[in-house]
Amino acid sequence: RGRRRRPVRAANSALPRRAAAPEVAIAATAAPAQGMGRLRVEGNRLVDEQGRTALPRGIAFGGLSKVPRSPDGSTHKSGMVFYDHKEVSFVGRPCALSELDEHLGRLQEWGFTLLRLLVTWEAVEHAGPGKYDQKYLAYLRAVCERAHTLGFSVIIDPHQDCWSRWTGGDGAPGWTLEAAGLMVDPLLHNQGAAFLHQEHVQSTSEPLPYMSWPANYDRFACATMMSLFWAGDRLAPGVRPMLRGCEGTPLQELLQGNFIRAMAAVAEALRGVPSVLAFETMNEPHPGWLGVEDLERVTPGPITSGISPFKQLRDGNAAWVDEKCLWERARVWNSERKAVVDPKRFRCEDWMGECFAPFVQRYAAAIRAVLPDVALVVCPPAFGPESQKAFPGSLPPASIWAPHFYDGMLLMGKQWNPDVGMEEVKPGEKLFGFVPAPPIRPVIGLKEKIEAYKRQMTWKGELYGTAPVPILLGEIGIPFDIGPARDAWALGQAEQAIDAHLRAMEELFLPFCWWNYTPENSHKHGDGWNGEDLSIFCREDGGGRGLRALVRPALLLCAGAPVRQSFDLAAGSYRCEFQADGTGASVFFVPRLHFRREAGAAVSASPGCDVAWDEEAQRLTCRPKGPGLVVLELQQRGR
Repeated sequence: RGRRRRPVRAANSALPRRAAAPEVAIAATAAPAQGMGRLRVEGNRLVDEQGRTALPRGIAFGGLSKVPRSPDGSTHKSGMVFYDHKEVSFVGRPCALSELDEHLGRLQEWGFTLLRLLVTWEAVEHAGPGKYDQKYLAYLRAVCERAHTLGFSVIIDPHQDCWSRWTGGDGAPGWTLEAAGLMVDPLLHNQGAAFLHQEHVQSTSEPLPYMSWPANYDRFACATMMSLFWAGDRLAPGVRPMLRGCEGTPLQELLQGNFIRAMAAVAEALRGVPSVLAFETMNEPHPGWLGVEDLERVTPGPITSGISPFKQLRDGNAAWVDEKCLWERARVWNSERKAVVDPKRFRCEDWMGECFAPFVQRYAAAIRAVLPDVALVVCPPAFGPESQKAFPGSLPPASIWAPHFYDGMLLMGKQWNPDVGMEEVKPGEKLFGFVPAPPIRPVIGLKEKIEAYKRQMTWKGELYGTAPVPILLGEIGIPFDIGPARDAWALGQAEQAIDAHLRAMEELFLPFCWWNYTPENSHKHGDGWNGEDLSIFCREDGGGRGLRALVRPALLLCAGAPVRQSFDLAAGSYRCEFQADGTGASVFFVPRLHFRREAGAAVSASPGCDVAWDEEAQRLTCRPKGPGLVVLELQQRGR
């Protein structure tokens, strides 16, 4: 660092590809910056200050930001301190400021340009309604300022899973449960209102059932809170909060309004920080029990508790303060008669239109009242039928649509099989033009598996509503605890899985945020949250995991329209085609991990292109002589 970087002259490459480009002379131009500069939404593209199409490579930072640092909220730790929810601190999540340069420098070296920074509502407002943690907000600002210095853009992710830590996930402060009349107490687990890792490890020596946490969406504590957040005014009219000082505020407004105001406080704390590209709406929103037609039937689908809502309410009364169930107070059921009084209370034919879309508009207005130029990242539901429905109407201006995608067999089964997979079929698809296709279909062979990934990413990305917007794959990742042992074989399987996922995204030119980077990851406890182990960093594995597949060449800024790109990991070759709109420079990430001139790396490009390759910065610029199709190829000899 501090030395003047000199671009190098590339040799001709003889790629075993069609229409190989000729040798190019390397222009003596200044090395490109490692960041992408200020990005903005323009139509259905993300662009930089020069109007070039931007294709950021993002990472969720970090996985343990879901829980406090003090006291350590890692979910394998039990004890009553877990329930002392007001005196906590998230300062130091995702890492201490003194460690920030180490982690961001590593991510920069791996080619990431975008941070999806996890920020929970609890981190901001744990002490009570309207009481914001100013030390945490100052810490967040320091993180985002340093990210700017190192060239990163930042998306603020108001993260939640299953509402809160006491309902099996993370997100909301403990006082929200108290407002609804729920006990923040081991009774939540003991009465079946939630399934908690913290209580499971205390009551049994059995390992935590893997991916058990999503079923909490269908357990009555989380389902109650989510339902009230979206439609408390309709579902529980006249039922007031059981929280001192808030009795006059309707429950829906207390929850939704305070969440939005807390995120507006985050925006205020980050006013003037150039790295802040966007605010996300809410991670993986869920309707709770809204849409349930019959409270006495088990909720269908793969994410279910296996117990009907009514049975949960009838058997879990002790989880409520003074055993006064909110839904009995709202006359949904009657404990004396042990019967449902209003079985259709949760009927909702259009949750996206009735609940989610108004929330998105309200949230956008609140954030932009503070930061008028910030983009809005809209994350749709990840579970249930709502995850397959389009956003109603148009998204707010300068929005980005950010669905999530995971290989279900790999995530849930912790097994990678390149020869067999399952594909979630696009809703409404027909077989032979008239027979409704089944919701899931088998996929045979790695090539078809990658094509299936592309199809699923494409149709999920097309649910943005009526007006096209940029698409960002908001989450994608793999578990690293594949198979029974953490050995070279397992890491090889992980590498192959990562390569397949990234081949699909790079062929679609789809920007993404990989899940995740957790500084504290360990073999014993993984990411420290509900048994998950998806972090690409683990000190016990020597640092990065799956890097040969994860760190790969890519087009970052395109002065024109991307056409196609591909990277062959085994052959050590990369090819990109784009339609240049003039003489502007397009920028590529070229990792030293794969391409080093001293080891025989070569560059080819279309005639007349000026190419500058800075190996130290891992950036290559390609400037054509005018409009037209440009082909750029890289080859590492000896592969």
